[in-house]
Amino acid sequence: MPAFTALNVEPEENVVEEVDTTRELQVDEALKRFQTALKLHAQGPRFFDDAADAYDALFEADIFQYPESKTEYERNERLPSGSLLIEPSFAPSLDVTGADVDGTASSLPQAFYLSYKNHGQFVIDCIQHRLRAAEPAAKATLLETPEVLDQARRALDDFNAALDRDPSDAEVWRKTSRVAAFLKSARISRYSLEAAIELDDDPAIADVEPPSLAEGFAGEQLKQQLEVLGDKMALTHPIMKPFLEKGFPRDLERFIDPIPFLPNPATRVATPKTHSKDVIPRAVVDISSYSWAELGLALVRFVAENGFSGQAVSFHIPEVAIEEDIQMEVDKQLQPPESSPPPKNPTEAMSSEPMATDKLKEIDGVGDEPNAATDTPAANDQLPNERGASLPSRKRSQSAAGIPDIPDEEGGENKRSKRTRRRDTAAEEVMDPATLLATQIQPFQAADQNLFQMTKDLLENLGVTDSVTLNRIAEVLDSCASEDRTGKIQNLSTIDLRDSIVKFDEDTAKILLSKRESPQLSLSAFLEHSKSGPQRALEAPAFDDARGLSSFVEGLNEGWNTIHDALYEYVKSLTTTYTKFKWPDSTKTSVVQVISQLDESLYYRVVYELSVCETSQQKDEALTNTAELVYMLFELHLDVFERITNPNSVVDLATRVEARGRLERWFSLATDVNRHRAQDPDDELSLRYLWAAVFATALTKDIPRDHIITCWHSLRDYLAESSVADIVLPNNAVMPEISTVAAEREISKLTTMDFFLGLFQDDMGDPVSVIDTLEPVLNPESVYISGSVPEPNGVSDDSVKHKQIKQSIQDCASQGLRDLWKFLESSSTDLRLLLWARLGEAYGKIKYTTKQFSCFLRSIETIVTDFERDDYANTPADSRKALFMTMLKALDDLIIQSLHLALNDNSSFDIVDEEHSRSTLSALAKVSCLLQIAAMYEDEIRIGMTQASASGSTFTSFLTKLREMQVRTWSLQYTVLKVGIYQHGAKFFPRPENDLADYLAAVHQVLGLRKSCKSSNKIFLKMMRVELLKQRNIENWEDYLGQVLYDLHGLKLGVGIWDVQDHGCPPESLEKRQAMALVDKITVLANRMTMKDLLKSDLKTTIDHMQQAIGQTKSTPQMILNLRNFTEYLKTAIHPLHLYQALTGNIDLDAVTIHTPESALAKQGWFFLLGMIALTKFKGVDLNRRQTPGATDDLRIGATFLRLQLQFTPDRWDAWFRLAECFDYELDEAVLWTADKMNKDRADLVKFQRNSIHCYTLALSHSYAWASDPLAFVASDEDEDALYDLYHEFGMRLYASSREPFAMDPFKHADQERFFIETMGVGTYKKILHNEMSDYQVWKFAANLFKKAVVGKPKDWKNPYMAAKCLWKMYQKPLDTLDAKNRLSRPTVQAVLDALEKTVEVVSALPKPRHGQDPVLEPHYKILTVIHKLIKRGDLPAQEGANILQRQPYAPDRGEEVIILNADDWEAYVIKSLRYLRDKDKSNWQHRLIIRHARILFDENSTEDAGYILAAKAAFSVLRESMFTKTMVMNVWKCDAERPGRHHVYTEQYVRFMARLLAVMNDRVSLEMVLRRIRKKGIDFYHFNELWQSCVLTYVKLLRQTFRVVLTEEDAFKSLSPEDFEVVSERITAWAATGSAENNDALNAMKEAVEVKKLNANLMKAGPIDDLINDCYSTIYLDHKAEFAVPEPVRTTEEHSRPRDEDPRAENGTDVTTKKLSLLIGRDKELTTLGSLRAGSEQPDKPVSLAGEPAPRGRRPGVRRLDVIRKAEQAVLRAAEGPPKSAGANGTGTKSRLGSTSSGKNGHATPRGEDGESDEGGDEDDTHHGDDDDVEMKDADEEGGEQANGEGGSGGARGSSANVEHHHVEEGSDISSPPGSVHDSADDESDLSDVPADYEDDVPASLLFPNLRRSVDAGTAGRESTASTTSAGETEDEAEEEVEDGEEDEGEDEEEGGEDTEEGDGVTEVEEEGDEAEGVTEGEGEEAEEGDEGDETNAAEDTIDEEEGDESNGPEEEAEEAEEEEEDEEDEEHEGDEE
Repeated sequence: MPAFTALNVEPEENVVEEVDTTRELQVDEALKRFQTALKLHAQGPRFFDDAADAYDALFEADIFQYPESKTEYERNERLPSGSLLIEPSFAPSLDVTGADVDGTASSLPQAFYLSYKNHGQFVIDCIQHRLRAAEPAAKATLLETPEVLDQARRALDDFNAALDRDPSDAEVWRKTSRVAAFLKSARISRYSLEAAIELDDDPAIADVEPPSLAEGFAGEQLKQQLEVLGDKMALTHPIMKPFLEKGFPRDLERFIDPIPFLPNPATRVATPKTHSKDVIPRAVVDISSYSWAELGLALVRFVAENGFSGQAVSFHIPEVAIEEDIQMEVDKQLQPPESSPPPKNPTEAMSSEPMATDKLKEIDGVGDEPNAATDTPAANDQLPNERGASLPSRKRSQSAAGIPDIPDEEGGENKRSKRTRRRDTAAEEVMDPATLLATQIQPFQAADQNLFQMTKDLLENLGVTDSVTLNRIAEVLDSCASEDRTGKIQNLSTIDLRDSIVKFDEDTAKILLSKRESPQLSLSAFLEHSKSGPQRALEAPAFDDARGLSSFVEGLNEGWNTIHDALYEYVKSLTTTYTKFKWPDSTKTSVVQVISQLDESLYYRVVYELSVCETSQQKDEALTNTAELVYMLFELHLDVFERITNPNSVVDLATRVEARGRLERWFSLATDVNRHRAQDPDDELSLRYLWAAVFATALTKDIPRDHIITCWHSLRDYLAESSVADIVLPNNAVMPEISTVAAEREISKLTTMDFFLGLFQDDMGDPVSVIDTLEPVLNPESVYISGSVPEPNGVSDDSVKHKQIKQSIQDCASQGLRDLWKFLESSSTDLRLLLWARLGEAYGKIKYTTKQFSCFLRSIETIVTDFERDDYANTPADSRKALFMTMLKALDDLIIQSLHLALNDNSSFDIVDEEHSRSTLSALAKVSCLLQIAAMYEDEIRIGMTQASASGSTFTSFLTKLREMQVRTWSLQYTVLKVGIYQHGAKFFPRPENDLADYLAAVHQVLGLRKSCKSSNKIFLKMMRVELLKQRNIENWEDYLGQVLYDLHGLKLGVGIWDVQDHGCPPESLEKRQAMALVDKITVLANRMTMKDLLKSDLKTTIDHMQQAIGQTKSTPQMILNLRNFTEYLKTAIHPLHLYQALTGNIDLDAVTIHTPESALAKQGWFFLLGMIALTKFKGVDLNRRQTPGATDDLRIGATFLRLQLQFTPDRWDAWFRLAECFDYELDEAVLWTADKMNKDRADLVKFQRNSIHCYTLALSHSYAWASDPLAFVASDEDEDALYDLYHEFGMRLYASSREPFAMDPFKHADQERFFIETMGVGTYKKILHNEMSDYQVWKFAANLFKKAVVGKPKDWKNPYMAAKCLWKMYQKPLDTLDAKNRLSRPTVQAVLDALEKTVEVVSALPKPRHGQDPVLEPHYKILTVIHKLIKRGDLPAQEGANILQRQPYAPDRGEEVIILNADDWEAYVIKSLRYLRDKDKSNWQHRLIIRHARILFDENSTEDAGYILAAKAAFSVLRESMFTKTMVMNVWKCDAERPGRHHVYTEQYVRFMARLLAVMNDRVSLEMVLRRIRKKGIDFYHFNELWQSCVLTYVKLLRQTFRVVLTEEDAFKSLSPEDFEVVSERITAWAATGSAENNDALNAMKEAVEVKKLNANLMKAGPIDDLINDCYSTIYLDHKAEFAVPEPVRTTEEHSRPRDEDPRAENGTDVTTKKLSLLIGRDKELTTLGSLRAGSEQPDKPVSLAGEPAPRGRRPGVRRLDVIRKAEQAVLRAAEGPPKSAGANGTGTKSRLGSTSSGKNGHATPRGEDGESDEGGDEDDTHHGDDDDVEMKDADEEGGEQANGEGGSGGARGSSANVEHHHVEEGSDISSPPGSVHDSADDESDLSDVPADYEDDVPASLLFPNLRRSVDAGTAGRESTASTTSAGETEDEAEEEVEDGEEDEGEDEEEGGEDTEEGDGVTEVEEEGDEAEGVTEGEGEEAEEGDEGDETNAAEDTIDEEEGDESNGPEEEAEEAEEEEEDEEDEEHEGDEE
């Protein structure tokens, strides 16, 4: 069977097995150790110990244990003896081109090679360090120590091992040779040199030149060694030919020896040994720092301390100076090392070093580009390539080759999988780096190209024809379109800026970053700036102050040199650098100190050297060298003397005399030297002498100026004839340059000296004099002088007339002025800028800012022009950097000053003409092109195209400075462009504002992309913001302004075509001034948007920030006056005439004009906009859709802003209109949710309505003028819509105020009367101001407004609908109530019907409602009801009405003929139509359809007949079907078209109608449910008090009918005495609890009446209810009179004084205190219990005695009605408890109303049952009570324990009494019968007792537990307690009010919950509680049956404990307190009796 082969697996071409990577890891580890050692090695001698340890760790690595780590020699030595090798096998050399860096094949030999090579170098460096640290005398001995020799041998071994791996490294061969020579092995030394030059090239085939400097150096060493040996045969070898034929450069000779500090015995045939030692000590000169300057100062200090002596000196340089970087490659040695061999003459070391760099280019056979070798080691590999392609390539060291080539993919041992390689290849194809970079840089290029092209176009249009400027712009444009952006730049200054960035130099950059000192114009400044002119910046390269110092000091220390010798050698060494390098200031100061203080020694030594030159064989050369020294000293003394004798010098006279003496001495010596030298016109030294001589002559006193000028002229001519190039002396300040130009400058300076002397005089402080002096010199084009020319007329000369003319000063300038112009042309830039600054300052002093601004612009042009002058171009590159930065700094300062004036002074451009602006624009364009190179460089860094040339804060600050300059330049250029554009007019720029805006946008785009907008303190953004706000005719200005505001303040406008971009600008806070400037534009943008869109846009946030910045407007007296006038007007009554005058615009208010900064805001409508925003936020949620009351904060804020707007602009109609809306909405909010304000606080509602109507009136009046203007009327569609909204809303306001619930209240002002004078007589009378407006007038005016609104909005059905309603109301108005005029204008039936049909027509034309929406039914219902009413009134035939309705869209059978014969047919037709409309009302919103149907079925005004009850039942069935539930919960929804507040009117009417129906149907159960619902929802019904009273009376009447309770006319108890009544009442109370009384009608009626009275809670007067209770109680008494009659005489007073409830057992064993306490509590309990059910008005007004009976005095004979009511309530409570149960466990216990409880000290109650066992739950309940008794009582109520309600009060009393009695009853007592439950008869009980669960949550404890006495003072319980008990009625009133509030709150909560869950929006529902109530009642009954458990007693006990104190008292303490209270009460009674 063939093997399985996968089809989808591609086999690998080369299957490579997994290899062991241990070797690679070990090699990597070794290389890491090598890097560590190399790093420590490179850090200098301080880390040599650490480096040694690191190298030791390196050689302990695992790779050095490999066989490969041994050299070839070692491997051969280890071979077995006797084995012979025919040919030795060498280790493979490292091939640079094929190095395997990924595998060990290449990395392992490389690791060996680098390790040995660098360790050998490390050993050599250690020897060098020890040698430097040793004393000079001990150095020779140190080199002969065994330790040093061992180190040298170790180095030789390391080099040998390195060469074994790579024998092609010539540098290692050289070092090997040098170490071998030190170890005196000439054979190895020579062999190494031969191996270094004999590598791969065969000299027999072709001429071979050294490919590198290392091999060249090796060949030169070998040549010298062979010459010493005299081996001429070896010198004939072809390999030596290049070294014999071509000489080695002198400047490179010091690099020949690779290890110069080691002795080289191979340089001589025999090495002599000297045993002599210096026995004379040397003086030590310490050098504190490593510099030439410090060395000179050290010489001066040494002479000052020790004087001149013949003792030899030794110089000590600091240890840190000899720490140098380790050079790993030979090519790096071209950098001047400090390890060069000390030359025989120390001067030679300095003389050779400066020439090395210059003469490297002249080397033949060594290399054409030696400078490349100084940059990187890898650059050496480029040298062999220049030798020609015919030469074979030589093997080179991989270390010298730089980075090795990447090996072939196939050659690696660990090859990646094909899938990985394909993935990488695909990724490379997708991510093309070039394309990616081009894509990233394209936006920058596009923005730059757009900006510079636009700039070029504008300049050309302005007449700028400068080719240089246009070419510069073209260069930038070309760079934007090329890949090499900077390659197109040819301008020298731009290249300098690029080089300053790419080759960043911190010192140069600090010139730009440092603060430029303000120029001081003085004679010294003039002399300073006029010395060198433009060539002053031609400075030589900077001198390295430490260069060659080490070699110089070593040379001095090697020989025997005194201080004189050291001084001379020091000056002589610096002579070679005098003309070639620029000394640092410290070096210059040090040299001046040396030649000044040690001048004598130098002078005599120079004289001695001159004498030696006379006898020298090379006299001319020696004399030339000495002459160079003499001339240098002469020139330096000349420099010193000029400086200390200038006008600003403060040097004393003695010093000046000494300096003059030295100058004259050296002048004389220089003259002598010049005589002895051969005179050559082309001799540079001779020219230097002549220049210095002339200069010294000029400094001599009393020399005539003419003579000096003649000398300069002669010198100039001599220089002109000479062919010597210009001589530069960079270290001499007075003669830095020797040239013809410099001579001309000196001549000009002398000839113009008078001018400048006059300019710098002290009296030239007058700015006018300065202007007169400098203006002709600096700006001759603007200076004209007046002159006269003759007018030839053919007459004699005497009569010739002269004509006055003005001519330019250029045409008639004097020779002196022309010399000044010529001098300034050749002077330095600084001098000309100084003069321009002086002129500008003078103009500034006279406040002529426009000329000062012109001076700044001319200065900018001067700098830009100097950038293009030849003087700048001829400056050396190094010196030009500093010059460029200096000029750039000056340019920056001038741009700042110019921009400040251009932006802040409107008169800056007054004298800037077209020519001036063109020159300035040209200069600024060049500056922009110059600075663009910095932006390009940053772009490349930003996208990763290049790396930053430097890092650090200085480089960052440098780039930031350039960005700021660029921003300021663009800003200044815009200001000049703006002036130029407006100067040229519309001919060239037809749309100047658009051009300027586009230019600003282009600049903004360029800066924004680079995140440069924030630079220079956002000056460009601020300028752009100001400019955009000024310009009016700009397209897309919102885009420009939006981006600016976002960059400045982080604000978004949210409009425009473009999205704002993030330009990296940190937002700053908006200031008031800035915000006020933005108002105009922002208001325009806001007016373009609808308010709904505005609230959702970013513009709303911007407006909020602006208003926050503007802040609150401060009131002024004018504003206060206007506001007061407005407020007073709003308080006035509504005048009918004013409304009609408003239609014609004749209503206005008195107001004054306001002039404040905020007036501009009001003019733009800012405050109106803010008011509209706040108003719209409130209107955002439709009132009809809102479920909860909304916060009116936004509404009031809006009204505040609108009032503020009206204070400034009182004639703005839309502000009055929106303010009226605010009042309307506030009114709607007050009446929409509850009827509370309509019932209780109608004054506020009237105020809102009047304010609104007045505002509408003013809006209507002011809109007349606006609407009359055709331009204004069509200006905005939104304003036009607002006008029609005004008509509609004004009409709605008037109509709504005329109808319920407002009922014309705003139009009534009978209370506003004033005095009038009688027409006849002098008396006065009071009368109202004017007639009140009738409802007919209101409807008429509103109808007119609605008709106006229809014109503007014909599709809005509400306008014709409301107009029709107004007509209908007007028609219904009786004629007798109208005057004659109104009778004539009264609408007809046809007018009303036409209006209604028009409304239906408009509604029918509306689009069909969407799915789920109901159609608009209001007009259809209205026309139906109006026609029905017309027919009922008899004003319209029924048949005609039916015909009209059949034409309507929603007719039941539209179009069919309907026959109406009688009223029944009509009613049936109407009902059918109503049902059809109800079917259209899917959501059941139209409740009026339902109620209209019910009213048609049941007419309340009809007479009661047989069908009366049937009609009521039919109507009830209709309402029960859709509006009321079976528990009488009313579901009435608020329609969208329903006016706010109208809903409560409807609900009140519907409840009245339902109560009427229930009364007719005799449905007491449903009526009591209605009562229960409306009692809780009092705030939902309009006129709730009247509604409640009506319903209660109806219910009371229904109770009488149901239970047949007749009205008793006589008092049934008038024959009974109070004592007998007490007995009878007790018996009635006892009878009420028996079973025989359950079915008694009178008792049941009395129960219901008591419940109604409790539910009433004093809301209405309880008279009718009390009448019913009294009649029921009387009926019970009369019906059972025989049973209740008193059979025995009345008891005596003593018998009555004995308490009935006293326990007989108390006489036996209970003390008096306990009895008194029991009596007291029992009586209090009874009184409070009875009083708890009384109304407040029925409480006794007289004090009661301790026994609970009225006081004897004031007692009226007979039984009072109040007593009857109280006893009736007591009987009801007793009947609710049910029959008493037996309490004795043994069956013999007595019946008692007190429950037996057991209590401890802490108030825990343990009830006992019949079995005597305690309930375990009692303790748990009591534990809970202990925390919070009030909370526990609430919980008990919620669970059904009715201890807090009215009928539970007695239970509470009993509980408390039992609690007290328990302390006197033994545990075995059998008095334990529980109280009867208040719900024992729950089945027969009325539903009215079903009060809400939280009915008594807020009832005071005194009402919950009547026996609790509260005192005002917490600690007392005496008289106040008794008084509280007495006034139980008042307490009950308060409690009932609290109960009512609680019920209302509960009702609100329940209603809200019901709305949320069931009804939706706008529904009013009386919460359905039917089933719930039943459940609660059952629960209560069950819990009541558990009275044996003692819960009520327990709760009462806890409450008592709480009221009496925080800590529970024991039985004895309670008894004592009760006794004290009783005594206090008895005392009060006695006092009352005495009174």
